[in-house]
Amino acid sequence: MTKPNTGELDPQDSAASEIKSYAVGFVASLLLTVGAFAALLADLPTTWKVVLICVAAVLQIVTHLRNFLHLSFAGGESEEDMLLVLFSVSLLAIMAGGTWYIMSDLAGRMH
Repeated sequence: MTKPNTGELDPQDSAASEIKSYAVGFVASLLLTVGAFAALLADLPTTWKVVLICVAAVLQIVTHLRNFLHLSFAGGESEEDMLLVLFSVSLLAIMAGGTWYIMSDLAGRMH
């Protein structure tokens, strides 16, 4: 009897690569978090602090998408991954924008 095609050749090799991906993601996330705190505590102008923290945040998002969610934007499933990310971003933008609109409208009505 033949083994069904699961897309994986060796389960042990796959598990090792998963653990390596999680370990690399954890270390990268930890370094980016420490870097953001270091930028905050450093004696830099406020604009530089904001820029460094925003860059660390974007890199943190990319690290999480790549290492923990295993989304890749190259290959066979890249279109589905991109649609997933765009849909999630659009939902977050609608929620954040709606919240901002409602709160600013309430603030205007209270004064």
